[in-house]
Amino acid sequence: MSELIKRCINISCVEKKDANNNIFSFGWTTSIASFKDKLIYNYFRFNSKFDLPPTKVQLYNKIFNTSKQEEIQKFNNKFSKIIYVSYRSRFKPQINVKNNKEYTSDCGWGCMIRSSQMILCRAIYKIFKYKYKSEKNFIYHVIPFVMDKNLDLVKYKYLGFDSYINKLKEFGKKDIVQIDPPFSIHKIVILGESFGRASGEWFSDFELPKIYNIINTTFSIIPDLSIIHYNSFIELNTILEKCFKVDDSENKENNIINDKENNNVFNFEGKNYLMEKMGLIVVSVRLGLDNITPEYFPSIFKLFSCKECLGFIGGKKWTNSASYFFGCYDNFLLFLDPHFNNQSIDNLNDSNINSYKNKVQAIDDMIFIFNSKTLNLDMSLVQAGIHDASKILVITTSDIEGA
Repeated sequence: MSELIKRCINISCVEKKDANNNIFSFGWTTSIASFKDKLIYNYFRFNSKFDLPPTKVQLYNKIFNTSKQEEIQKFNNKFSKIIYVSYRSRFKPQINVKNNKEYTSDCGWGCMIRSSQMILCRAIYKIFKYKYKSEKNFIYHVIPFVMDKNLDLVKYKYLGFDSYINKLKEFGKKDIVQIDPPFSIHKIVILGESFGRASGEWFSDFELPKIYNIINTTFSIIPDLSIIHYNSFIELNTILEKCFKVDDSENKENNIINDKENNNVFNFEGKNYLMEKMGLIVVSVRLGLDNITPEYFPSIFKLFSCKECLGFIGGKKWTNSASYFFGCYDNFLLFLDPHFNNQSIDNLNDSNINSYKNKVQAIDDMIFIFNSKTLNLDMSLVQAGIHDASKILVITTSDIEGA
């Protein structure tokens, strides 16, 4: 077991004997820094705010005619299902292993992490909906995966992190009373050291999917999910290996009939495959040099026509900034901007949960637009999809023009 994994295990839970030692207090230095971050990232902003245009607006693969009031309501309802993750302050301290500097906020360096957490939350939401056939209270099930403060096991028992807790017990932890959120920024930063990263440094789209996969497999966070990362090209054999098994049973004809309704079986090159795990497929793509060149614009917009597409992450490398893109209209892309500072929370309730929710009346506080004619996103683009068996082959280089 690597030293980084051991450190992740140590921060992943609090045992009963240590509960009283896990209370953090913040002095004047942290308070002043938090106030400064709020001034910089919440008030001194110059982005164009978003007004819902009277035209056809697309969120993921759904198109809404916003000239009609009933369509606006449908748009608002779907938009509210997107979890908004932003900079956070006053979380438990992180130490930069390179310079021993302590961080209690990710303002100025954590935007790619927060953007990737948004796309991860979208995947977890799809899994939640798939498993429970319902969206009821989904927000209380999704947000705890990416919070920054420990979760009390009594209060969050409903989350069902049994496999996660059992893994911690296998690693020797006993009488667990609190757990670190599964995909917290603290775990991400620790495992980022294997890629040469540390607190206070910008993480890349190439590193984060690998880190999420390490967390998911090591701690059995979502056992029925495979997180697969590709650099530019999708390899079908890897997807088949990680998410499917060949159905060579005597009753395979019956399996096809029984599973087709649930999209758990498909035929490829004369073989029948049964889905064992869902797949979160992340593809890192370089489009252009300093800017994305215009010939890629149609391909980017076409991504949203794919049912399984969760959106993409992009940014300006020269400013080390990233955002989460989830829709479009006309020649514009819609995105959520993580560059706002909110205080970390440890208890979810109807008042403090709002910093993670996309409330329609607050839409102009966080959603902005890019005109494709002057699109200057980062040269790296992250595209991800959550797939069921019948659709897992949808996003391929042949399906996306110019990819």
